[in-house]
Amino acid sequence: MSLFGALTSGVSGLTAQSSAMGSISDNITNVNTIGYKGTEVSFETLVTVQTSSTFYSAGGVQSKPRQDTGVQGLLQSSTSQTDIAISGNGFFVVNEASAPTLSNEFLFSRAGSFYQDDEGFLRNTSGYYLQAWPTTADGIVTTNNTSLTVPNQNVISTDFLATVNLNRVGGTATATTTIGIGTNLPSNDAEGTTHKTDVQFFDSLGNANTTSFIYTKTNRDNQWDVELTPPPGVEVATLYADTAGSDVYESRGVLQFTGLVADAGTVTITQTVGTSTTTTTYEFDRDASVIAGNVQVDVSAATTVAQYVSALETAIKSADSNFADHGGFTNTRVDVSAGDSTTLYFTDDGTSAITIDPTGLLTTAGARATTQETSYTVKKKGSDYRDFHQFTFTTAMTLTDGDVVTINGINYEIDSDASVTAGNISVSATTGAASTAAQLNTFLSNLETAIETNDASFASGAATVRVRNVYATASGGNADTLVLENLSSGSFDVTFTAGFSAVPTEPDGTASYTAGTAFSIEKLNGVTFDSDGLPSGFNVSELEFTGFANGASNMDDDASNASRITLDLGTVAEANGFTQFGAEFTPGFITQNGSQFGTLAGITIDNAGLMTALFDNGETRPIFKIPLATFVNVNGLNARSGNVWNQTQASGDNTLREANNGVAGSIEQAALESSTVDIGEEFTRMIVVQRAYSAATKIISTADEMLEELVRIKR
Repeated sequence: MSLFGALTSGVSGLTAQSSAMGSISDNITNVNTIGYKGTEVSFETLVTVQTSSTFYSAGGVQSKPRQDTGVQGLLQSSTSQTDIAISGNGFFVVNEASAPTLSNEFLFSRAGSFYQDDEGFLRNTSGYYLQAWPTTADGIVTTNNTSLTVPNQNVISTDFLATVNLNRVGGTATATTTIGIGTNLPSNDAEGTTHKTDVQFFDSLGNANTTSFIYTKTNRDNQWDVELTPPPGVEVATLYADTAGSDVYESRGVLQFTGLVADAGTVTITQTVGTSTTTTTYEFDRDASVIAGNVQVDVSAATTVAQYVSALETAIKSADSNFADHGGFTNTRVDVSAGDSTTLYFTDDGTSAITIDPTGLLTTAGARATTQETSYTVKKKGSDYRDFHQFTFTTAMTLTDGDVVTINGINYEIDSDASVTAGNISVSATTGAASTAAQLNTFLSNLETAIETNDASFASGAATVRVRNVYATASGGNADTLVLENLSSGSFDVTFTAGFSAVPTEPDGTASYTAGTAFSIEKLNGVTFDSDGLPSGFNVSELEFTGFANGASNMDDDASNASRITLDLGTVAEANGFTQFGAEFTPGFITQNGSQFGTLAGITIDNAGLMTALFDNGETRPIFKIPLATFVNVNGLNARSGNVWNQTQASGDNTLREANNGVAGSIEQAALESSTVDIGEEFTRMIVVQRAYSAATKIISTADEMLEELVRIKR
């Protein structure tokens, strides 16, 4: 029994050492396998229970292979941006299918040699696809299943994890939200001198647009007006004095013609006059026949788009007193663009908002004759930013003898009986229970003359004080509105006495003037400077563009649209933007954010596993977050072909974690985890195994010889 036991023991030794040799051969052949974990064979005794204290029964040896999955391999650098390695605990979650179903098992791997296949999926050299959490553009983890609203980051499921596919990462475009301008405006420029800065910005579709800022030296020292030229293809461009969007510094509408308007084509303009809304329809006419009530736009001799535009401007100025020139003043409320004779600008001056409806402007072929297709509104200019103020009287008001209006410190008294209070200036007027249009016309004309005669600030014959009509046509009618411009000498007050029975309103009926309360007239210009040439105040803060012809979102701060553009001209009392020194006009810088459309150029992956797409326009956007799976007993995982493992009862259930958080290791981009095999150690073990195997063979050969001797006894 003992000899046969010795033979069996020797055989077990051969078997165990063969197993060890097998692990060594596997280790050596996988010395360059990314993420491979070396296998080590340990031995344990096989002991036969001894039945006699004087006789030994041989047992043997048994091999116990163990793959030390938790050992960290050395990290080596890589030139591929999709190669990733784990430094610390955890495994990548992978799947054998690009679109996993219930029959496709999720597995775990440390082999981060991923590459983009022909469908855009990230898969490693063993063919397994990388799984990750989708994210929003803000980098917040979301669900792969869009019908679910709460992402469960602990569950490995196709509801929450998605196969990383870079082909599905669409291009990006970012609308401009900030424009910064720095420039020096010459301090010695004469009044009326203009300078211009052209600025490019991007809409929500990534289209590049160009707008212009025009700076005009005003009649006030160290003050400049700012004017905005709309880009082509928009409906309205508005410049706000505040970031809340309540104070309009300037609003300008665009009517851009692209072809000749068919006969009977119409455009409608709507305004508020007094307390009512007035609508005027202008009809393009080639045959001297227009619909009753429409205003003729005579294009019988016109052959070019520019001539059509000029004819429309002429018709508007002739038919509507609110657009007409008056009192030596050139009204630019409607004006042909200086840079494009096929474009009309509508710019409110404080009269009222203007609504333009171009839907009736078609060519003979039925196509659009203008870039603008829908009705749009030019906003009313804020009272603090007007070049002049208007005081509109109506026949519903009563002119009363003895009522006084004080303008720039001088009292002008309504006089119907050639008797006024000492020191007051007589303004002849017919008084009574009601005022006719003719009586108002006479009173305002006399008031204009009295102002020009008695106040040197309002020169006779100049347009600084003038009268015009709001309710009548431009070609005739009685004056009903007094217009007072800002003065270069500073602000001045207008006060109607407490008993004044004919307090005027603004032309659109807005009651801005109160009897007995002084109304101060002084324009707040776009940029003001102190005597050191540094800015002392900015009254332009935001830009709004609406009605893009290319389909881009309005830039109007609406929650469903893009944001307005914040205008940064520098800091008050600092020379970090606009300055006014004794030098030439010197553009310093123009900066803006936003970008045009860009395609995927690469990815970056941070230590927490956040995968960010890089686009060739310089923009970035988070797209996935790579989780790591950890186990209580990593050595209990079951190895599978392709350098992957599946969980077992011995390993315990997986826990999905964010990388670089808690016990989970960090993710390193452009790196790979080397095999944990030490080839020198393996060859040393091979020598030991070889000698042990040889020794085991000696056990068998010696036992065989002893058995042979035993057989000879019988002979």
